[in-house]
Amino acid sequence: MSTPLQGPGSAPPSGFLARFRPFWQPPDRFLIDAGRQGELLIARIRFTLTLLLLLVPLAHLALAPASEREQHVTSFFITLFAVGVAGLVYLIVARDRREDWLPLATSVLDVTLVSGALAVYAFLSDPLQVVNSKVTFDAYFIAIGATCLRYDRRVSLVAGLTAMAEYLLIVVLVTVAFALQTGAGIASPYGRFQWSDQVSRIVLLATATGLAVYIVRGMQRQRELSTADPLTGIFNRRFFDDYFENELLRASRYDVPVAVAMIDVDHFKRFNDVWGHATGDRALKTVARVLLRAVRRSELVARYGGEEFVVVFRETEAEEAVGRVEEIRRAVEAEPLLVARTTGPARITVSAGVASWPADGLTAEALLAAADKRLFEAKDRGRNRVVGPPFLQDRLA
Repeated sequence: MSTPLQGPGSAPPSGFLARFRPFWQPPDRFLIDAGRQGELLIARIRFTLTLLLLLVPLAHLALAPASEREQHVTSFFITLFAVGVAGLVYLIVARDRREDWLPLATSVLDVTLVSGALAVYAFLSDPLQVVNSKVTFDAYFIAIGATCLRYDRRVSLVAGLTAMAEYLLIVVLVTVAFALQTGAGIASPYGRFQWSDQVSRIVLLATATGLAVYIVRGMQRQRELSTADPLTGIFNRRFFDDYFENELLRASRYDVPVAVAMIDVDHFKRFNDVWGHATGDRALKTVARVLLRAVRRSELVARYGGEEFVVVFRETEAEEAVGRVEEIRRAVEAEPLLVARTTGPARITVSAGVASWPADGLTAEALLAAADKRLFEAKDRGRNRVVGPPFLQDRLA
């Protein structure tokens, strides 16, 4: 699949680090948007679980003897703090603030909550519970596995490395603070301290991290395939419909402009009749390639149907959008299309209509209708031209 939502690429980096640099590049915008649905689900689960965990110290406060009540009060306030943090994160995610740092921050928060619980058990209960716990430690794997829903390999890797570093730090602190020795120690239902067990746990965390990174790449690939137009490799109509609705919600929430362009290949049926459908397919691929070169990484190019394409310009006023579509029109006209039966290249041109939010409508249906109407106007006026809002036409004449 071509790289949608991405502008022209720079020259490939060279050197030893060049092999690893692509891993650290953020995923395409559509994957980040997809990950936000998983982020909201995780936020709900996180808040619910911490709220349920609050019942444990409450039960201990009600049933434990007075001599043990102080440590349960401490545990209650620590858990209450975790509930507050989980609630705050849920509110941020639910408001769809689209903060790029949020998936990484919440993933680190999840593993840190597990580490914090282990530390509390070490200093308020039994230090051997940290190094031999069969329940709390396993929560690391849930936190690492949940990172797959963010569609970002970097998040999975950083969360896993954080879990390993924090757990190792807690183990070292506990062994020093309580003078734990391999094969020896205080009598405890959690057994004895063994460094070999701790190394095994670190290896298991590393394995889970590697598996999460691998799964995320597979999920990214599957989503790319399900949203791609099979001929041109750009996004398909189904993905565009969902994306455009969400983009308009974002524009309304933050009061930022959005423009949309409907672009149609001129006389495409005649082109197919003259040069054949195989050449017609190559022409559509050529147009898609020109469109991809012309947009920014955060913008969307999709095949709307047949020989018609659509481009969404985020945070772009109508005047700028019309100017950029005019550049696209010229680029398509100048793009050579080699045809086997002639000595020279064939030429294709496009017509386009541009509409903007909120001037041309507040809904996706209204904006697309306005852009489509202007596209037909461009055809009626001779094709190979761009028609935008009326107040711009005098400048383009």
